[in-house]
This record gives sequence, structure tokens and C-alpha cells, in this order.
Amino acid sequence: MSAIESHPICIPEAALSDLATRLKTARWIDDPFEGDWRFGAPLPFVRALCEYWLHEFDWRALEARLNRDSQVTAEIDGLRLHAMTRRSSRTNALPLMLLHGWPGSFLEFLDLYDPLCEPAHGDAAFHVVTPSLPGYGFSSTKPGMSPQRIAPLLVTLMERLGYERFLVQGGDWGSLIATEISRQFPERVIGLHLNLINGSPPSDKDSTPLSAQERAWVKELDLWRTYPHLILHSQKPASLTHALNDSPAGLAAWIGEKIHDWIDSDGLVEPFVPFDRLLPNIALYWFTGTAGSAARLYYEMAQSPPDSQYVKVPTAAAIFPKEVVKLPRAWAERHYNIVRWTVFDHGGHFPALEHPDVLVHDLQRFAAVL
Repeated sequence: MSAIESHPICIPEAALSDLATRLKTARWIDDPFEGDWRFGAPLPFVRALCEYWLHEFDWRALEARLNRDSQVTAEIDGLRLHAMTRRSSRTNALPLMLLHGWPGSFLEFLDLYDPLCEPAHGDAAFHVVTPSLPGYGFSSTKPGMSPQRIAPLLVTLMERLGYERFLVQGGDWGSLIATEISRQFPERVIGLHLNLINGSPPSDKDSTPLSAQERAWVKELDLWRTYPHLILHSQKPASLTHALNDSPAGLAAWIGEKIHDWIDSDGLVEPFVPFDRLLPNIALYWFTGTAGSAARLYYEMAQSPPDSQYVKVPTAAAIFPKEVVKLPRAWAERHYNIVRWTVFDHGGHFPALEHPDVLVHDLQRFAAVL
């Protein structure tokens, strides 16, 4: 069994210089869309984001912050898997794995580390592990890496970090992979916490009339299946990658648009997420060149769709109003052993970015239930 190895993050200075040159010489479009978000990321937003990236954003300061925690890699099944980890000083802390999605990364969870590891008062404390999914950040990938195949790799990673049993939290891809971990290795999972609940839609065999909420969910699901990124990544993930890998402005537009559309902006026009919180994630995709390998996960799932075997692990659902698809509780209970169901009045697809305090509190309350 290969060891866990220290992996401090240090992007070469030449890569930072190359990025600055590309940002300075970006070829901007003649904007036929007049700054309208209906058409995607508008020119004023992308230019402002890239100007901030060039003149204000400090990658080296971010590196220093990241390297205060333990950055590690492990070779598992021919892949290099990266994770950021921190142990709590509390003797009764529970191991917790946080799983990101697309277009996110392990950086989403930075603001969760302090309150989860060293909480105030008598709240539950955690030893926190945030892996980079295969093909994301500093983790490699290979053909066939579907959620089903990623699940045992992450269980092995937790074993090598010394955690035989643990809680797991996820949204987006993290939700699917956390579900697969709980499905395949229920004896390893203390509890499953999801901010995006997966479940099959009604079939022709379901004769019970749907409620208004359930009909809304079916419409949300049908709309989600038409999203351009979903179709493109699951069918032709390579073509767009060449542009995203060559243009930081293009990458910023592609990722920035998704975060703009999927958060709860609460009526705020811009910045919907402060640029200092948006750019770490975009910069990570740029420096690691993972726009294509991350997108491939959609293709792999399309080739190997997950099954719907019931998850027996105690499951908590954190339901945010602007989530892209909100599975009704009655349908969630067909798929999961739901023991906690919390509906919030604000928040969207990226709660760790939008409202980290809310996500932390819900994880602590779930741990108390367990």
C-alpha cells in the first residue's frame, strides 16, 4: 500500500507570467449581446473579472494559505489523488470528507475549515478531508472514472489517512459520489449529508397523481437535462477544452457564467460572488489545465449511469431554494434513509461559497443527531 505523501502547492513563476501575458493580450469580442446575461457571460463582467485577476488577485497569498494545511497525494489504482486535510484538536472529532462538483474544486470549502475543525461552544468538531476528484485540480484521471468507480478510490484514500469510518458531504458531483460511497460501503459511512438530492423521476408505472411540488420538480429536471454544459460535456467534451485551456478569459467566462446562474444572488446584480472568492477556483482550473479532464466526468457517467439501489446510511438533506433541481422529500425517501430534512430560505447550488456558516451549522446539527 503506497504512502500518503506531502504535496505543497507551488505553481511555477513561469506559469504566473504566462497567465499575465494572456490576460493583457486577450482578444475581446465585439459585444452583440449588450451585456445581457440571457446569452451567457457578458463582456463587461468578463473584462472586469479578468482585470481583477491581472491586477488584484494574489495567487501566492492563496498558496501560502493552502500550505498552512496539509496538502497530500496518494497513488491509488494508477491515479494520483490529491486532498487537503486538517485534524481537529478535539479528541472526539469525527472524520468528515467534503466532496465538490463541477465547476467547483476543493477550494470551495476553505471557509469551512476553521469552524468545522475548531468550533465554538460545544458544537461537533471534525477532522476534515477535501479531495480533488479525479481529473480535477491536482488529481489525475483515466478512462472509465465514473462516480461508481471513483467511490472506492476515495474510501481507500480515507483509509490511508487513518479513517476507517467517516461522514461524507456532497453537492453536484459530490452528491452522486457520496451516494455511491454510502451505497457501496455502508459500513464505512457514519452519515451522509447532501445539499443536492439525487433520485429517479416518476415513471409510467407510477399511477399516483403528482403534487404541485412534484410537478415543479419534474419541470426542473427536464430543464436541467437541456443545459448546454450537460449536453456538451456528456457528448463532446473535447472540442471546447482547447479554447478553455488556451484562454483564461474564456475559462473565466465559462465558469463565471455557471456560478452566476446557479447561486442565490438575492437580487444582487454584480458582483454576485466577490471576485476574490470566485477567482481561486478559476485559477486552479487554469494552472492545472483540467478543464477537459474535469468535463470528462459527464461523459463517463453517461456511459455508466448510476443505479437506484436504496441507501441505508442515515442521510441529511440541506435544501436550498435556488438549487437547480429540488427533489421532493417523498421521492427522496424512496432512495435514501432520510433522518434530517432542513429547508433554508436562502442559498443556491454552492452553499459552501454562498453561506458557509449555514452549511457548517447544518453539518454540526446532523452530527448531533447521529
